[in-house]
Amino acid sequence: MVRQSRTPPGTPPVILITRPAAQAARFAAALRERIAGARIVLSPLIAPDFVAFTVPERVFTAVILTSETTLEALRRLPGLRARLPDFAFCVGQRTAAAAAGMGFRPVSADGDAEALLTLILARRPEGPLLHLHGAEPSGTPAPRLTAAGIETLGVVTYRQAPQPLTAEAVAALSGSGVVHLPVFSPQTARVLAGYLAAPPGPAARLDFIAISEAAALPLREFGPVTVARRPDGPAMMAALCDRIRDNPRLEPEGPRGYPAGKGGDERA
Repeated sequence: MVRQSRTPPGTPPVILITRPAAQAARFAAALRERIAGARIVLSPLIAPDFVAFTVPERVFTAVILTSETTLEALRRLPGLRARLPDFAFCVGQRTAAAAAGMGFRPVSADGDAEALLTLILARRPEGPLLHLHGAEPSGTPAPRLTAAGIETLGVVTYRQAPQPLTAEAVAALSGSGVVHLPVFSPQTARVLAGYLAAPPGPAARLDFIAISEAAALPLREFGPVTVARRPDGPAMMAALCDRIRDNPRLEPEGPRGYPAGKGGDERA
C-alpha cells in the first residue's frame, strides 16, 4: 500500500519531470519561476524517433497537427512543406504557434484531441484533410472524420521511443520523501508505470498530476492522482503547484509564489 505521510518539514519538494527533453526543460524553467528551492529532476521517458514517410500526390484542403513534434518532422523534409496547404487545424496554442512559424495559417482547438475533432466537425471543411501525427495518435481523428463524411488521411511522421530512467530519477524514487510527478501523456504514463512496477519498486511516496484521465489510469495503483482541469500546460502547472502548496512545509516566495490554481502561464 502506498504511504501517505508527509515529508519532514524543511525538506524541499522533489518534482520528477518525465516528458520529452525540450518540453521538460521548458516546464522546469517555468517551475523555477514559481516554486522556491524545489529539487527538479528531469528524466524524459520518451523521445521522438523520426521515420521516413511520404505524402500522396493529392491536393489537401488542410492539415491536422496534434503535436509540435510533427512540425519538427516537417523541418527535416523542407521540400514537403511547399506541397502542403496553408491552413492547419491544431490541437493547442503551442502547436498553433509553431505551425505559424512554418508559414501555416493555424486555428487552435485549445484543448485535446476530442476538442480538435469537435472543432473540425463544427466547421465541416471539404476534404481531403491530412493528419500528420505520431505512431500513437490521440483520438484517431482520421477514421472518425472520414466516417463523418470528411475524408481524412493519416500519416505517421515519428514514433516515441521509451527511454530509461536517469540515475538521478532512480535515486529520487528510492528516497524516503514525496516525489511529485506531472505526467503529460498516456504513453509516458504507461512507460512510467512499467518502471514503477518492476522490483524492488519505489520507496518514495508518489504524488501524480495527470494531464487527462487516460494518462491517470496506469498510475492509480502507485499513488494518488490529480487530473488537471484542462489538458494543457497551464492547467498542469496550476495543479502541480496546488498539490505542493497543500503541504504546509512550503512557503511562497515573494509576489510570484504559487498560483491560485486556475491561472498559469501559456508558455508552460
